[in-house]
Amino acid sequence: MAFNRTKWQDHVVERPRTFTEVTNADGSVTHTPAPGEVLQQGTPQSATNFNNIEDALQHLSVAFDMYFTITQAQLRAQADRIEELETQTATLTT
Repeated sequence: MAFNRTKWQDHVVERPRTFTEVTNADGSVTHTPAPGEVLQQGTPQSATNFNNIEDALQHLSVAFDMYFTITQAQLRAQADRIEELETQTATLTT
């Protein structure tokens, strides 16, 4: 499955600094901010978008595990070869 990148965007609203004032029956006052204008619609937080991230992390994890396993096998093979060459060199010098 190919990784489908989601370009995340914040939801941005420009709110004016005005309020609607309502005097309640008990004499208290309620201030309600005026609605703002949406400057940028944010990216929906959805299962599809979050699962896309999870899938990408899983693929990355599998790729790393494969890389690590191959690297360890190569290092062991190198160590064995070095040991073999050192043994041959020791035999030639004695």
